[in-house]
Amino acid sequence: MKEYIAVFDIGTTAVKGVLIDKQATIIGEYRVLMDTYYGDNGEVEQRPADWWEGMKEIAQKWWSVLGITKNQIITITFTGQMEDVISISSAYPNQKAILYSDNRFEQEAARIMEKLPNIQAKTGNTMRSSTPLAKLLWMKENKAELMDKTQCFVFSSKDYGIFKLTDMFVTDPTTAATTGMMNLHTREWIAEIIETFGLDANQLPKICGSEEIVGYVSASAAEETGFLESIPVLCGSGDAGATAMGVGAVHQGDAYFYLGTTGWAAMVQDSFDHNEDIFNLAHIFSDLTISIAPLLNAGNVHSWAVEAFVSEGSNDRYSDFEGLVENATAGSNGLLFLPYIHGERCPVHDADAKGAFWGIGPKTGKSDMARAVIEGICFSYKQLMDLIIDQGNNDFLTLIGGGAKSASWCQILADVIGRPVRVPIDSEYIPALGVSASAFVKLGWADSYQDFSERFLVAAEAEMYEPDMVNHEVYGGIYQRYLKLYPSLRGMYG
Repeated sequence: MKEYIAVFDIGTTAVKGVLIDKQATIIGEYRVLMDTYYGDNGEVEQRPADWWEGMKEIAQKWWSVLGITKNQIITITFTGQMEDVISISSAYPNQKAILYSDNRFEQEAARIMEKLPNIQAKTGNTMRSSTPLAKLLWMKENKAELMDKTQCFVFSSKDYGIFKLTDMFVTDPTTAATTGMMNLHTREWIAEIIETFGLDANQLPKICGSEEIVGYVSASAAEETGFLESIPVLCGSGDAGATAMGVGAVHQGDAYFYLGTTGWAAMVQDSFDHNEDIFNLAHIFSDLTISIAPLLNAGNVHSWAVEAFVSEGSNDRYSDFEGLVENATAGSNGLLFLPYIHGERCPVHDADAKGAFWGIGPKTGKSDMARAVIEGICFSYKQLMDLIIDQGNNDFLTLIGGGAKSASWCQILADVIGRPVRVPIDSEYIPALGVSASAFVKLGWADSYQDFSERFLVAAEAEMYEPDMVNHEVYGGIYQRYLKLYPSLRGMYG
């Protein structure tokens, strides 16, 4: 009988589920799309009950479509979105979750920093309008009855999934690091914060390691889902920890780029720097942190450029744009592009920043402009790399996200940073595969997280883009000019 780990990845757009066997082969990939509620006052919310319904729908497909028998599932684990505030209350069972992208809480964040100006030395992060602590303070003032009636708050969608299966209130260190209430050094809740703001410590979940068994499938959950009663459920990890694990970033200096609508650069470290624009999160395993520097301008700028430079009559606008990029040479015929069309938060912090082309001459063509856009985004990633990534590590850098589908983009990035860029063949289920490492360790299927990485992640099928060192030399000089572009234009924005 083949045995499987069941993994649920509860994201913003969909609940995904996969089954993973002892060889780390994925089967049973199903997804259920989720609705997000946008309120008139800036609310961004989801119904946790929808997450649960999605989990049940996926489980039923495993039984009815794949013909998996229930005793083949031997462990369940999770990953999911973080920085949520989810009230678990029998009095208010249909309360919506406040999502990470709900940024209504600037005043509360400012109040926290005013009262505890040095708290980021413990938390590793400054307080933001998205920080769950700020959201809790708002609820304390505006939703007092809900606050009183809440049995426990959890802060990741996957924590809610665990509760529904086991009736246990838990979270993992990666998720807890986003709350503004966990000591990143000790991985414990900070009593000073709880006392200062009059919070109830009993309403906070227990922080457990990703590989810990936090409970077992309850009789009622077994009846609803079809899982056998008493299957062990692991704590799992918030999506940032699962993704870092999934790309094989398990040693000091390991790094990866995410290139989606927005993007980020991340590096595994054994310490963290205090920088208000960088997120410092606990890794899945102890003693390491993940430093994440975000970009507002990535795939969204690519989409803008496709719309701007490719004819509406094209049968495949993205492919045609790729052709434009490939028709230009490194350096785009002297043209520079500043990609800040949505403002920017890192490496510059300026919501009013604008995009710009510089260096247009009589021989500038459409292909030069298309390539300059991609080079400009890659230069932004190079800035993030210079900010947080260990330059002494000349190993490959893993790239994931929708932008990794563009071969020209991947090659330009490799040329700009001067390091090989590794693109896993299928990155959609990387967080699920990454968090399954905790189950492999718990079951004894892998000796350690590093063993799992070496056997199943680094060795996995991937496209490798080697840097053209001639182009890298060209980009070195252009990059120095690029760094002068924003400071020179900054005075134009105000």
